[in-house]
Amino acid sequence: MSKIDIRGRYFEEFAIGQTYTSVGRTVTEHDVLTFAGLSGDYNQIHTDAEFSKNTPYGQRIAHGLLGLSIASGLAMRTGILEGTVL
Repeated sequence: MSKIDIRGRYFEEFAIGQTYTSVGRTVTEHDVLTFAGLSGDYNQIHTDAEFSKNTPYGQRIAHGLLGLSIASGLAMRTGILEGTVL
């Protein structure tokens, strides 16, 4: 089996002002509840609509790490991480 050359971009190879656009992604109730099950984080702010009505947000909110995970996937889809192992 041949060895795969893995070499992504270094920080210095990105130009100031360079932009990338990803596709859109809506976070659904199913996403939030599935992430709660996968992570074990059943905090009421994410899972209890009645409880969440009385918070400053007024409704349930998605987990921060769910947002970060989705952002990672969207970044991968832009191609900027091609050849990179994270």
